Amino acid sequence: MELKYVQGKIAIENKIITTLDKFVLNFTKLLEEYVDYVIVSGYVVILFGRARGTEDIDTIIRYIDSATFASFYQKLSREGYYFLNPEDVNGLYEMLEEGLRVRIAKEDTIIPNIELKFVKDDFDNYAIDNRLEVVLGEKHLFISPIELQIPYKLYLGGDKDIEDAMYL
Repeated sequence: MELKYVQGKIAIENKIITTLDKFVLNFTKLLEEYVDYVIVSGYVVILFGRARGTEDIDTIIRYIDSATFASFYQKLSREGYYFLNPEDVNGLYEMLEEGLRVRIAKEDTIIPNIELKFVKDDFDNYAIDNRLEVVLGEKHLFISPIELQIPYKLYLGGDKDIEDAMYL
């Protein structure tokens, strides 16, 4: 695997695209039709080659109104996704508005899943405003700036988090 920084983007070349990568790339393609997003936390280090597992892909989105969320919800349903939270579309939207997270997976699976939440503070806003595009062949996704990920992982302080920070 080779990383190249070109014109404000990171291109990852010769990466073996895993099932997890495919899941994330397919989901984010749908997501970006509706809202700006940024992937944060564990998947960022996995994307860059750290060998470790994860159950969820932490994703922050800008605030969207309930009608846009309902449209996104319907699109996900048509594309074979479902919400793990036992709520209808209105309940899911209310959860997001309350600062809670909702989880989304492919039908007939639980793991991996997307953990989606609205921007909640200045750090989240900074992550989206300064997101970094990562290009994998013909596809792309957006991650939080590395300079934000490292202190965040150190702040969390778990063994896995510290190892993630060191890897980055």
